[in-house]
Amino acid sequence: MMMTNSATTIPALHVKVLCLPEAMLGTVFSAIDVLQLANMVMKLRNCHTPPSLSWSMLLPEGNPPIFAEGVASEMCSPPPAEKPTPPRTVLVVPAVYATNAPELPLLARRYPDVLELICAHVEQGGAVATCCTGLIFAAETGLLRGARLDTHWAFKPTFVRTVPECDFSSTESVNVNGRLFTCVAPTEQTELMITVLRHLYDAEVADSCARIMQVQTERQLVGNVQMAKNWQPRTADSPVYRAKHWLEMNVGQPYDLKELAAIASSSERTLLRHFKSVLGVTPLNYLQDLRVQRAKIMLEISIDSMQTIAHVCGYANASTFGKLFRRATGLSPGEYRKQNTFRTKRSHWRVGVGT
Repeated sequence: MMMTNSATTIPALHVKVLCLPEAMLGTVFSAIDVLQLANMVMKLRNCHTPPSLSWSMLLPEGNPPIFAEGVASEMCSPPPAEKPTPPRTVLVVPAVYATNAPELPLLARRYPDVLELICAHVEQGGAVATCCTGLIFAAETGLLRGARLDTHWAFKPTFVRTVPECDFSSTESVNVNGRLFTCVAPTEQTELMITVLRHLYDAEVADSCARIMQVQTERQLVGNVQMAKNWQPRTADSPVYRAKHWLEMNVGQPYDLKELAAIASSSERTLLRHFKSVLGVTPLNYLQDLRVQRAKIMLEISIDSMQTIAHVCGYANASTFGKLFRRATGLSPGEYRKQNTFRTKRSHWRVGVGT
């Protein structure tokens, strides 16, 4: 699993996305969406370095066209500067349509050239990532022997009978067995590709993709709180609710337990006891976590100075903010920004001038 900063050159990785006539095209597009986003993240972090991630569509010959002329090539990245070696190449097998489970092996055997390609790819050290029913191609090429994973419930009996040497008892929806990556359902294709990037390309880029493409409960809460500032807050009888709500609406305000207790219509001691009983933390700890979450978002999407971010998050100076941020995340604000930014540096901005 690789981790880099913006100054590190990431070894090139090429992804080949297999697209059969029976492919669930949503899983094809999901795979490419993740790859395009990963390249965008890399460009934002260092716009002067050519992306080291590339991908292409693999369309078996002799089959009816799946896309209109030119569409497949538009979905591919520019060719890599150097031909990637097999160990730095991933073959992605999307989910395929099948009317019933016994049809799956027959479907795979209709493509002997694809099966031979997969075998040769693996023998040369290449990785394979299969989505849902696409797992049948891994089964037919012997890649499941000795692996531990799970597969879609509707097809599991067929896979168990077909590959008794495989352990299908995993409770994870995405599994990694050496150079084989698998996911249970078509909806997990995004997570599968993020996992591939995390293991074979760059963990920080993969994490950035996950934050954008997957639900982030804490960040949704922060966003909802920001929107709610313009709304009339609903009333509640609970002192804990009143205190919690006030903290969420006033993240940047100084912390004053006496004032907070008055707002909650409670004594300081009672508020502390009830707040910790309900939420598991003190009001101050809860506020500091809210501030860290706000700071993370600002570091990722803004170019504001550390002093400005510190002030917006309720800290008088950047030094105090930096110490508390490092204690919460293990990184300084500057280090976090380098690893997670979604904006290119101001010095890289260009202003188009009309002629």
